[in-house]
Amino acid sequence: MQTAQPDNDYLARPDNTRLRHIPGDYGLPFLGCMIPLINNPSALIRRYYERYGPVCRTQATGQKIVWALGPDYNRDITVDPEQIYSARMGYDGMLRDFFAGGLLMKDFGEHHFHRRIMQTAFKIDSLKQHLLQINERVAHDLPDWSTRPDFHFYPAIKALLLDIGARVFVGLEMGGEAQRLNQAFLDMMEGVLSIVRRDWPGLLYHRAMNGRRELERFFLELMPAKRVSDGNDMMGHFARALDETGQPYPDQVVRDHILFLLLAAHDTTTSALTMAAYYLARHPEWQERLRAEALGTNLAAPDYETIKSGLPLTEQTFHEILRLHPPVPQLMRRTVRDTELGGYEIPADTLVAISPAFSHRMAEYWRDADRFDPDRFGPERQEHKAHPYLWVPFGGGAHKCIGMHFADLLFKCVLHDMLRRYRWSLPAGYPASPAIMHFPFSKLKDDLPLRLTPLS
Repeated sequence: MQTAQPDNDYLARPDNTRLRHIPGDYGLPFLGCMIPLINNPSALIRRYYERYGPVCRTQATGQKIVWALGPDYNRDITVDPEQIYSARMGYDGMLRDFFAGGLLMKDFGEHHFHRRIMQTAFKIDSLKQHLLQINERVAHDLPDWSTRPDFHFYPAIKALLLDIGARVFVGLEMGGEAQRLNQAFLDMMEGVLSIVRRDWPGLLYHRAMNGRRELERFFLELMPAKRVSDGNDMMGHFARALDETGQPYPDQVVRDHILFLLLAAHDTTTSALTMAAYYLARHPEWQERLRAEALGTNLAAPDYETIKSGLPLTEQTFHEILRLHPPVPQLMRRTVRDTELGGYEIPADTLVAISPAFSHRMAEYWRDADRFDPDRFGPERQEHKAHPYLWVPFGGGAHKCIGMHFADLLFKCVLHDMLRRYRWSLPAGYPASPAIMHFPFSKLKDDLPLRLTPLS
């Protein structure tokens, strides 16, 4: 039997803040636990879990939140068979100004309808076409990296993946626009964590909103051509699609979807590749194991079959990076009606969060959980299979990341080429525990300087 769709009146109601009956603490006035959450989410949430249990309350920049921690809650809240948990309202306070209208912020039937349209870009035939574009661009850009003085990996890989995303999803060669749009994305994402959320000149949030406005103008200017194009890119496909009444989607709807899709397509994999480059520089024995695998394919660029089944150690490494640094450390929802978690009453309109960053390091499931060890995903150990919702870097249920297979292509193509082309290491005197930014996506705060040595 299909669950009835919730009434939309939940969209207009304020957040519930009556949580004193749930164990936990709110931390500092207004800021709550925001600073330690940004600095080390898994360590902070572990302390709450050990002190208060798997269902506990906290606060971050004025929002009162219930944490539901562990793989059982990962399953219950992402699968959500009774349609209790709204993703749209879970992210509303933090992301509304930046991503309202994107797939992340649609609920239930509306989410299903829009996801079905966008799924076209991620079917196998489409992925095979994307793979050709990815390999072409990677082979063009990577040879130049070793010629750059004072090479930093993060800005280099971010520019490359934005260019690939623009070609695949917008059908566009970035050219001179790349730096401007990259900066607009960077400015916008810095604003996500702003403490003072006002669009006033001089504030970080204002700069972030200017980044959003720059991206809006850019995509809206493309719309007339996309309406009449016959291209296979995602933006063209969406611009020609019809809604349930048989009418084209408004420009703003197409713009908002593409803006979010392009961000998700390049920023999350930028994070994964940055952290992989760091760990493989820190663990050269693993770098050599992966290099032997890449050279063993006898392919300058991997084909689709190799991507899917011919790079097992690379896949284990990808999984381990996403375990240690999931693309979204905390997934947010808000209840649309009264429910119960762990024996505690959870009123309607309560913010509820699950934490991949925590469940991915639970000592109950993972051996030496803070250690980089891709073999934990190998056939002899398979630690991630202790619970089907223990490892959830892409979420789960209806909102499971629509681009996870595209991310897999990107990660493996770039790393395959990089391993065949270079040996890399950290600079002399590099800190043993460098500063890592965990939100909105993981990266080294110093942008990861690397020493690249060409192999031939």
